[in-house]
Amino acid sequence: MEVANIYTTEGKPTTGGGESKDLLSSGDRLRCYLYKIPLRPDKDVMEGAHSHKSEAVFFIVDGEIEFNINGESVTMKKGDAMLLPYDAMMGTKTISTTPAEVLVVSCPDTLLEKLKST
Repeated sequence: MEVANIYTTEGKPTTGGGESKDLLSSGDRLRCYLYKIPLRPDKDVMEGAHSHKSEAVFFIVDGEIEFNINGESVTMKKGDAMLLPYDAMMGTKTISTTPAEVLVVSCPDTLLEKLKST
């Protein structure tokens, strides 16, 4: 059994000054990522909506974020969780005055493609 600590696992920088950590993986079946999203409160990424080619569960570890998923808005705060459907269009806006921290558990494309072919 593999165990990872979200606070001590080394991360990689992302665009915009964030950090991405590849925490756990079970081959091509499941991956667990931690994203620290240091978006300024005035930073609005709703116009830069993009799709995700995987299903994912988002856990808000800290902060408050407005998500727009396929045209539907929802505000999430520390302790909230949400399932993001495969290929959903998503935009975000940080509501809190401090950076947000999000734990993302996702299913990579490789597993979905295998499931489609069986």
